[in-house]
Amino acid sequence: MDTKHRDTRTERRRPPSAGNRRPAAARPPQTPSTRRRASDSSARSAVRASQRRAERRNRRPSTAPALVYTEPMHFNRSRFLVQLATVAAVVLALVWGMSIFFKVEVITVSGAGVYDEWTVREASGIQEGASLLSFSRARAGAKIRAELPYVDRVRIGIKLPNTVMIVVEELDVVYVAEDVDGFLWLITSEGRVVEQTDGGTAAGYTRIKGIEIESPEVGKKAVAVEVAVETEPTTEGDEEVGTAPVVITGAQRLDAALEILQALEANGIVGEAASVDVSNLQSITLWYGQQFLVKLGDTSQMSYKIASMVSAIRNPKLDNGYGELDVSFTIWKEQVGYTPFD
Repeated sequence: MDTKHRDTRTERRRPPSAGNRRPAAARPPQTPSTRRRASDSSARSAVRASQRRAERRNRRPSTAPALVYTEPMHFNRSRFLVQLATVAAVVLALVWGMSIFFKVEVITVSGAGVYDEWTVREASGIQEGASLLSFSRARAGAKIRAELPYVDRVRIGIKLPNTVMIVVEELDVVYVAEDVDGFLWLITSEGRVVEQTDGGTAAGYTRIKGIEIESPEVGKKAVAVEVAVETEPTTEGDEEVGTAPVVITGAQRLDAALEILQALEANGIVGEAASVDVSNLQSITLWYGQQFLVKLGDTSQMSYKIASMVSAIRNPKLDNGYGELDVSFTIWKEQVGYTPFD
């Protein structure tokens, strides 16, 4: 019985003999539509198989990957020292090469008008033949500004292999102040003393009145005489009952004057003011040429007051006018008063 069943299974696996095969003529014929459907079915199967493979590749694990512990890395002191020595040697070689092969041979100066090129070069302290790395550009610029008061800003650049470029910006505007001995000095709107001058030269600059400079030094900031006394009215209610002394230092007056000069520069009327008088900080005055006497009042809102003054002077209604402008904002709040001269 077992042999019979084995024979039966063997018979099933045997390929049909040639005599038992179905003749080709009996097979159903394949039409174009049949072949097209078979081709489309194969293409769809290929696409689905490709999508399944892509999904398997992009599928993330359901659990986080395991953490693997390794032995700590040992610090190799010898290797670190060798690397450090190598870097230091490279740096030293570069510095040595720069000091040997890159020396100052050419020094150019631009922007100088008051001083000639040689004067600026000498003031910098930079010498031909020196290494491009042996001098400090900041120190050289500071020396130029200290020795040449008309120099306002300095830029120093290096152009390999042998050139140092010095670019200076000189002061365009200076003002006149008087010292305690009656001598006249030119100073900047920052208060730096530029040089001593005479009355003829001083006539072309804005004069600062109400201060006296004490022991001026060229290149350094001016110091005004310290103590002066002003009187200020004292009141009870609305009635004035007397005056009380108020101590005003020279530094306060100088600061007020410099603030006005800087405001003039910011509003583009540099050099058009004949004088600024800070003798009384409660009643500061300014002469705009010989055309307008400007009352500025106290030191409050000075930048706004100067801007208002400039706006009024440029008003066409005041063309060819001569008179007094009141921008103190005490009588006319937020308005500029104009009174023509008789």
